[in-house]
Amino acid sequence: MLLHQRLREGQREYLLLALHDPLPEGCQALDAGRGWTLEHRLRRLALDESNLRTLSMLVQAHGSLGHHAARTSEDVVRQAATLLSFGVLRLALAPPPSRYGAPAFPEEAPKQEPPVTPEEDITLRLQVVDDVSDGPISGIKLKLQFSDKSEKEATTDGEGRIDLPKVPKGSVSVLSLIEGATLSNSVALVRTGGPWSGQKPTKAGTKSQATSQRVLVKVTEHRVIDEETLENVAEMYGLTADALAQFNWGTTDPEQIQRRLEISVGCTRKDEGGKYVFSRDDDPGILYVPRPVALTGLAVDQSHILRVKRARRPRPFSFSI
Repeated sequence: MLLHQRLREGQREYLLLALHDPLPEGCQALDAGRGWTLEHRLRRLALDESNLRTLSMLVQAHGSLGHHAARTSEDVVRQAATLLSFGVLRLALAPPPSRYGAPAFPEEAPKQEPPVTPEEDITLRLQVVDDVSDGPISGIKLKLQFSDKSEKEATTDGEGRIDLPKVPKGSVSVLSLIEGATLSNSVALVRTGGPWSGQKPTKAGTKSQATSQRVLVKVTEHRVIDEETLENVAEMYGLTADALAQFNWGTTDPEQIQRRLEISVGCTRKDEGGKYVFSRDDDPGILYVPRPVALTGLAVDQSHILRVKRARRPRPFSFSI
């Protein structure tokens, strides 16, 4: 379980919550800050080995794969800051251990960052391509956060490209938007870099490619245990049960979901209401959970290639005879 992870600093204790996780009783929601200030505070917390392990685990669960995956403590800090800035993770102050209380997270005056001004001649160029065929992947929705803290949402076109002119100089962080993701329409990041794809969709295929949605995700395998349900597994990862069912089986129909739990997950036990509950004996006993991909520190004055593959082929829906 990745929710309610704790960071400790002296007498203070912070909780890291998922986007939709309710605020525990007695805790105080905090504005973690952004940019250099946020990274500085996380870097200070990461000096403690326990805090670094906690941040690293969260980054691996929510972050990216490939070249920009977290490898050093600095990578962990930067990706954790990105997840907090985008709201994928939230920060809360735990109740103070004594009557004297504890100060809020932003305890120090932020240092002034040098102003970042748009440069007319800087164009951000991204392209998403298939790692095997080098073909462009259209319909990928991304959220982009620039050095001046401005944000934009953009979708790859028929050539798999996003071209944004007149962006602020510096770097950009990229977060994939996973609403509407299913196993059949999802792609996973393999690596970054490689040649810019010269392939273009044919006239006959342009319309279908432009209107078909693709979603960039990191897929986590969740092995079910005794007494878990679809609802509390979804809540664990900050999703709704419908979103989790839609991702795994492409349906939110209650009857179809129950049938999928029996056939695809291998459920055999039911609760008093006649709905399936999970057991560690379920075979295969696996749910696939979509997580956003986060990339940090991409230079805006360079072109970036995201090479992807199909996330996972959905299991065939077959009946036993």
